Amino acid sequence: MNRIRPPRPLVLKNWQILWMMRLFPPLLFNRIRLEYLTPDLMHCRVRIAHSFLNRNLQGSIFGGTLFSALDPFLPVMLWQIFARKGQKLEAWLKKAEIDYLKPSSTRMKIDFKLEETDLQEAELALAGLGKFEKWLPAEVVDQNGLVCVRARLLVYLRTYKGHSANF
Repeated sequence: MNRIRPPRPLVLKNWQILWMMRLFPPLLFNRIRLEYLTPDLMHCRVRIAHSFLNRNLQGSIFGGTLFSALDPFLPVMLWQIFARKGQKLEAWLKKAEIDYLKPSSTRMKIDFKLEETDLQEAELALAGLGKFEKWLPAEVVDQNGLVCVRARLLVYLRTYKGHSANF
């Protein structure tokens, strides 16, 4: 008798996440690098190098590069935290509100941090509704410690429903 098993989540090791994100072409060519990821996936640090590949005519970093650096990391962190708990989820950034406060001509960094309450809220929502949305803050800081970009990121998670073959 064939039993249908529920899909197992793809669980990645931290070094796999680091290298996957470092070699992902939209990040690589924008000179965006995931530098640090805690073992529990609750904090990561992203660096944006100032390079001819991401510099605009005024010499500052393109706004699109800054958005690219804000886009994937929180959803990937949450996706893998829940995968390690045995839950198969789909995760993505649903919306972003970005305030570009000042141009920067230096290296930039972003520290993404999750709180335990974020995970608890997500667990409750996923168990009840099968989906979770939450606005999370992020700041892009230049090498002088000045905040150049302040963002609110709407992270969306839902239980994996599979995909049909009909596109």
